[in-house]
Amino acid sequence: MLYNNKKHLAFLKNSLMVSGLGLLLTMSVAVFFQRFEIVLVLACLLITGLVLNRILNFNYVRFQHENSKILIRHYALFSVDRSYESIEFPTISLRQVKIKKYLFGLKWDLYLTVKLKQGMASYPAICLSAVPFGERKKIVEEIRESIK
Repeated sequence: MLYNNKKHLAFLKNSLMVSGLGLLLTMSVAVFFQRFEIVLVLACLLITGLVLNRILNFNYVRFQHENSKILIRHYALFSVDRSYESIEFPTISLRQVKIKKYLFGLKWDLYLTVKLKQGMASYPAICLSAVPFGERKKIVEEIRESIK
């Protein structure tokens, strides 16, 4: 199985940019007409959207399961210092797959535990919030099936 969410991320990024610019444009028109209550409401809406965007931590995710190996590459969509991360391990060494859901199921964090020569190792969380819900379930089921 090979999956990446590049097209969905492009749509998500463009829609967030257009909606943010639309809010700013509407706020500037409201300032021109001296409707400051509208500006206050729209500013609160913009700040809430920015905070929610930061909390959800949208990530590019590339998942590849071939030849009894799992390869996951991911990086944050909106970040100042972007760090590209890659996880590669044989499916035989996978011991535990844990999903933690936050914000009423909008944010999913994937935790993987792998057995190494030195002992058990846990990888940092992979945020799946930018992956559509149906695809999230498929990816998690694919990884969980490799444990059995």
